[in-house]
Amino acid sequence: MVNLTTRFTDELMAQGLTKQILNLISDISVTREFERLQKERGLGNEKHRKEVTDLIKECRQSLAECLFAWTCQSPLSKEDTLTLIGHLEMVTAEADGSLDSVNLALVMSLLYCLDVSFLEQGTEDREGIHALPLLTEKQYVAAVHSRLVEGQAWKLPGLQAVVQLAWALSLRALSQLPQGAALVEFTEADEALADQALLGGVFLFLTEGILGSDGFSQEEFYTRRLHSLITDFLALMPMKVKQLRNRADEDARLIHMALQMGSEPPSSLRKDLDHLMILIGEFYSKDPFELELGLEFWCPSESLQHTSLTGSFLGVPLQRPPHKQVVLSKFVRQMGDLLPATLYIPYLCMLKGLANGPQCSHYCFSLLKTNGAPHENRQAGMSGSVVSWEHFFHSLMLYHENLRRDVPSADSMQYRHPPIRDITQRELEGLTAFLQLLTTIITWSENARLALCEHPQWTPVVVMLGLLQCSVQPVLKAQILHALAAFGKSPEIAASLWQSLEYTQILQTVKAPGQRQAAGIEVELNEIESSCEEYPLTRAFCHLISTLVESALPVNLGAGLRAPGFQPYLDFLRDSVFLAFPTRAYRRPAEKVCCSLLDKHVSYLSLTSIYGCVSLLTFYFTLCSGR
Repeated sequence: MVNLTTRFTDELMAQGLTKQILNLISDISVTREFERLQKERGLGNEKHRKEVTDLIKECRQSLAECLFAWTCQSPLSKEDTLTLIGHLEMVTAEADGSLDSVNLALVMSLLYCLDVSFLEQGTEDREGIHALPLLTEKQYVAAVHSRLVEGQAWKLPGLQAVVQLAWALSLRALSQLPQGAALVEFTEADEALADQALLGGVFLFLTEGILGSDGFSQEEFYTRRLHSLITDFLALMPMKVKQLRNRADEDARLIHMALQMGSEPPSSLRKDLDHLMILIGEFYSKDPFELELGLEFWCPSESLQHTSLTGSFLGVPLQRPPHKQVVLSKFVRQMGDLLPATLYIPYLCMLKGLANGPQCSHYCFSLLKTNGAPHENRQAGMSGSVVSWEHFFHSLMLYHENLRRDVPSADSMQYRHPPIRDITQRELEGLTAFLQLLTTIITWSENARLALCEHPQWTPVVVMLGLLQCSVQPVLKAQILHALAAFGKSPEIAASLWQSLEYTQILQTVKAPGQRQAAGIEVELNEIESSCEEYPLTRAFCHLISTLVESALPVNLGAGLRAPGFQPYLDFLRDSVFLAFPTRAYRRPAEKVCCSLLDKHVSYLSLTSIYGCVSLLTFYFTLCSGR
């Protein structure tokens, strides 16, 4: 049966199936088909038009997926590969700069045609490996190389850069094989081709055009191919990575000099390393298939005995990890050494992505722990890395010490947000990036959660609750609440958090005698977020309350200050958040949609049940965060 199927599909491909598929994808369009149907009066009401539109899109998508399924298993011939490249030369992006799902499938088809990364896994003797055109047909390599190096400019320069980078990595991999000796005239051009890809903004397009596509997260093989592309670049071209770092250091020096002289930084500065770090962070922060591919960036320093560990080297003591993993781990650590200010936020973004997962979070926590200066060095006045728990929490404490001197009164917060003091926009972005990294690590790792919370010098929960009472931007307060919610996943921390919320009155549950106006988060919602038409702080507060109720809810909550119970929180969520939905404007459509759905739920569900409230909060946060 297998032989029969293989022979049948081979015959189809030999008869020009690839060209037919690409022609159909080009010819079939919703606009063109609607014009034909309209001319023949074949269109009905809106429902029928929607069904026809979906059918046309499904036809185009199925055609592209057929080609993708073939290339995942067998490379295309020289003629078919050139035909596919010619089709992609004319591709355009959507309004947001991303590729649609059809063109994304075609791009991935070409990337799999040019993929030789499986050769490093010791599969040279696998049956059928000698049929790979890249290894057996010099004309194939010559034709593809000529098309990508000397061909016309593509309509999407970023897409052209992606294909050029993939081809450069294939040439570099071929140069390290015995068969590569016959292709030396092409493999010597890999560096120049990689430079062209960098000039075309390859990493920025991978982030916006590929990762930004709606269809990317729906296919596991897309994820695996992009992981291979990123890691191959770092492992196969270490000197190119070093050049990117040297250029970034020089650009940081030029920016610093320009700021000191009061002039604008040069417009010719490039941000290739910034874009690479952001790409890594964005890519690995989303793991819909729970592959935890970011593990390849971490080398275990100790033997880890765990049944769920993957890879032949993990869980086995005294066994060296693969060379590629050593290189990737070295990249993560070296990029954090003597980190210039311009790379600080991109590096934290990268770490956030690489900390996504139960094992990755453990390794990232350990990295930030070891980066701190030892106790004897701190006593001598020596500081550790700026990317360490020591530096992060010391900075938070300094901000808190400085800002709490001007904690506004309840009356001064009724009508406008107090002026922000001593936190610049760049500092705000850095604090937000750190809090996002912290949230990712402690969400996955309970050991990290408890170790940080119980640290006698840092006291992160106390400091963050203090910052919530200071005059800081709502977006920063929202990130603090998300971090507190991550801490609250542990019941022992959640119980103390409830008491701290009552003491700090983040949500005012006790009014002072004679007080006429509300204070705390209710003022933020009514006066600040409503005027901005965005509600990050309210969503974060809902997330915090939902997490704390699920972890631990004290029976005597608020005892000694007011009548014990959850009722003040329930009243705020019901009356000020959910039922007040129709009276507010929403800049983000997702917030409006989820609030509209919740408004309907509240109409039918009495919010007298705490756990009914929690289910709505979880539903609300999930919708608004796009999870």
